[in-house]
Amino acid sequence: MIDQTRNHILVVEDDQVHRLLMGRYLQNEGHQVTFAVDGRQAIELLYAISFDMILLDIEMPVVNGYQVLEHIISDPRLRETPVIVTSALDQLESVVRCIEMGAEDYLTKPVNRVLLKARIDASLEKKRLRDIQTAALKRLEREMEIARLTQMSILPNALPQAESYDFGALIIPARAVGGDFYDFLPMPNHTWGIVIGDVSDKGLPAALYMTLTYSLLRVEASHGNTPAQALLNVNQYLLGMNTSSMFVTVLCGILDPIDQTFTYARAGHPAPLLLNPDGEIQKIPSGPSQAVGIFDPLTIDTAQIAIPQGSTLLLFSDGVTEALNPDDQQYDELRLPEILKTCHHNTAQEICQILWQDVQSHSGPLPQQDDFTLVVVKHI
Repeated sequence: MIDQTRNHILVVEDDQVHRLLMGRYLQNEGHQVTFAVDGRQAIELLYAISFDMILLDIEMPVVNGYQVLEHIISDPRLRETPVIVTSALDQLESVVRCIEMGAEDYLTKPVNRVLLKARIDASLEKKRLRDIQTAALKRLEREMEIARLTQMSILPNALPQAESYDFGALIIPARAVGGDFYDFLPMPNHTWGIVIGDVSDKGLPAALYMTLTYSLLRVEASHGNTPAQALLNVNQYLLGMNTSSMFVTVLCGILDPIDQTFTYARAGHPAPLLLNPDGEIQKIPSGPSQAVGIFDPLTIDTAQIAIPQGSTLLLFSDGVTEALNPDDQQYDELRLPEILKTCHHNTAQEICQILWQDVQSHSGPLPQQDDFTLVVVKHI
């Protein structure tokens, strides 16, 4: 039902008789009415007062109804206000022009009051429903922004500080919240735990699953488990509570700055890239592995790689290598090392930004389809 007392209608009419008759009728129907004697005054009132509807004449001095419609449709603050044209012009050309310009309806004078009431009620009901939808969308946007800030707050707020090492990280969700994550964990004997993961889904469900996985991995790290054992334990936890068939790929490892090694376990995640001191990509053997949260028993790939001085280690999510361009071609794992070769002399954080810019250049006008995450470790 429409609450008539809450509707404020602007009547734009240069003819005094029509203005008085229309105003008296609308007020008797319970509406609040404001008058404008021409289009210029109507535009001034539209910026000063919020209206629920506009009844607009076409033939007016100074600024006509067509010009008022042009002004309304060009301003996002006004275009949602329904406009019913009431005009003595009954040519089809005028009707079509007004409807194309955004008018809700077109009634010719003298206006039939029964028809006018029906059109006003219908237009106001549509506006009411549209306002409810707009308010719901704004509320959802606020909630998603809170979720985004909350999710980003659990990620590291500072990069590790280790002698002779430079760290960089970058995560850019494809939506307000995402399913990718990374972490740096201080470990015993001056070592660092490094984690990168990618949940199978997108949006809020992936963000919740990501938060759960992230928390479980941190608990496992606090117990001093090896990367492989940590993944096996997390897999059992997720299998016991996963009713949505979601899964997550994870690579977690321990960086030992003294031994200059990175010992890692990989569960379905892309293998790391290592650029050696000569500026060439070093081949890292990799075996089969499965994502966490879906298989029992879980197949994990483990390895230890040396990171001598001058090396650059790159961990990444498949949102990097699977980014598409307008020709449906992926930013594949061949292009990634080539770009890494060209920028490995930059700082670790600069490398992250350069790779992100190159992926954006590859994708061109296409929107981002997947979360983008990088972790860079340079032994300087």
